[in-house]
Amino acid sequence: MMAGVSNARCSRPGFSLVELLVVIAVISTLIGLLLPAVQGARGAARRMSSLNNLKQMGVALHIYHDGQRRLPPGFTSTVTDAATTPVTETGPGWSLFAEILPYMEEASLHAQLDFSRRIFDPRSPAMNRSGRETIVAAYVDPGDTSPKLIDVKDASHTVMFQAAVCSYAGCLGTGAYEEQPFNGVFHRNSRIRLDHIVDGTSKTIGIGERMSRHTQSSWVGVTPGQTLFYAPESPRFDPANPTFNNRPAITATLVHVRSSVPSLQGSPGGFIGPHPAGTQFLNMDGSCRLINAETSTDVFKALCTRNGGETVTAD
Repeated sequence: MMAGVSNARCSRPGFSLVELLVVIAVISTLIGLLLPAVQGARGAARRMSSLNNLKQMGVALHIYHDGQRRLPPGFTSTVTDAATTPVTETGPGWSLFAEILPYMEEASLHAQLDFSRRIFDPRSPAMNRSGRETIVAAYVDPGDTSPKLIDVKDASHTVMFQAAVCSYAGCLGTGAYEEQPFNGVFHRNSRIRLDHIVDGTSKTIGIGERMSRHTQSSWVGVTPGQTLFYAPESPRFDPANPTFNNRPAITATLVHVRSSVPSLQGSPGGFIGPHPAGTQFLNMDGSCRLINAETSTDVFKALCTRNGGETVTAD
């Protein structure tokens, strides 16, 4: 009797090797189908988070304008010789991003900064150090994965100091860096009002994405002698020539648009976001738009001017 029970138990059917392999194959296929969907959802979430950052900046700019009757300058600096290239200046260099901190829920950080002093003064390196190394979450694109504390370098690629990263830059228009009158929204010591944006605030770009995997810059602003280079992660970075295609100090905060839509092949001073769908921008009415490779260069340039008189459709 016991032997019969034992034999019955041993004869119960189980998975054959072939069946097990089929199950594993099916599970692997399902995982392969699921992963792109998960990655796509995460990418969309990162893009939406960056969009919210831009919209928050838009609100902050309008509140600033309501109080000051003008927009903040792209950055504040004293020019000592406008005839030089790049322009010789002494700072202090604080950017539009530093100016709007109180309206970005960063009033305490704004209060730490001494706007009458340089962002970095080699004679007093501790001055403003704590402030300039503070990460502002709204100035970091969630899709931007480079180090959050960047090296600010001079023309010889020598590190001057460190500062908190920024994944965004202001737009100075389509002219040369120092061209006056400039045709964008922000420039050195600029005092643009919303009524100066005659092309329409919904059709004029103020701020755009610029990921630190392409160019490393900070929200604090512009330091005299500073130079922008391709980041080590950039496809155009050349380890044998790290100063290749560098850009002057003004590009630490501002971008001019000359010849193409945002691209990884563009200069280190250009706009480029980390999202596959394209680069996101803040319009000066507080709305946002996406610029991708299919966008006409002429349309993109028209959106970057405040008074060019170009005709741009709502789309």
